[in-house]
Amino acid sequence: MRASISVFEELSYRGSGGQPLRGARVEAVRRETRGRSRLAALARLAVDHIDANAAALLPWGEMPFLLCTRDADMPGARINGILAGLTAPNGAPLAGERSSHITHGQISAFVAIEQARKLLNERKVEACLIMAIDSLIDARSLSWLDSQMRLKTSEVTDGLIPGEAACILVISKRPIVAGSLRLRGLGLAIEKATASNEEPFRADGLSAALKAALGEAGVQMHEIAFRLSDVGGESYAFEELVLAQMRNMRKTRPGQPVWHAADCIGDCGAAAGPLQFAWAEQAFKRGYAPGEFAALHGSSMAFGGRAAAVVSA
Repeated sequence: MRASISVFEELSYRGSGGQPLRGARVEAVRRETRGRSRLAALARLAVDHIDANAAALLPWGEMPFLLCTRDADMPGARINGILAGLTAPNGAPLAGERSSHITHGQISAFVAIEQARKLLNERKVEACLIMAIDSLIDARSLSWLDSQMRLKTSEVTDGLIPGEAACILVISKRPIVAGSLRLRGLGLAIEKATASNEEPFRADGLSAALKAALGEAGVQMHEIAFRLSDVGGESYAFEELVLAQMRNMRKTRPGQPVWHAADCIGDCGAAAGPLQFAWAEQAFKRGYAPGEFAALHGSSMAFGGRAAAVVSA
């Protein structure tokens, strides 16, 4: 993503007009693996990539587990059983008794972080584990997006490119490993004007979420050095980003770049949120972040959920 290298390829699916669809697959998962089995394979890959040194410092089996998946009303592969047999590095079950399932699509991770903050304060747990899994490379999801004219094809240029991913976040009151990302502020809101209706569009939802995140962080919009977004290619989403920025900006600054993971790996649905946190964390850790603060954005285009977060090193 830092090098802006895309991994798009022609998929084994075709749109309603017979045209081939392009997307970004996780190469480690076989092409013939589909549906629930594909989600399970993505989850296993995420667990396998947990850093051993970090894993040794975490209280596995004691952390509340929050699973983030697609919007409840969006068609897709079945979710039940995708975590069956998955264990933490110490052998403890990944999902214990204190588990929650969050079905808010692109903003699921933001909602999960808000829930995790409450758990950390109310139950006095040391940390919470969040996993986000999603794949738009599924016949049911692709058919639904195609019927909404939201897939980018040779006939529809204003659309998204489907992707897939699985991510794991650990939320704690105090840093557990060196270089942890610090959450400064978080905001959640609902947008009435979605990609599925004709309501007047003013980006009220994302503007409100961003305002709340900035307010909690105690910083102004012009102090944000760079932004990350889950925008997947639709002009509607880009317009929303600009409007939300304009409605919160009180002073100008030389530049405020926006990073889009979807430019390289497509729209990853519920996993798009954690990808932003991971990219911001790496940018600060590796020294290529253009400033002190970053703003993250989450938008469920079809269902109205909006979220924003302000983070720093």
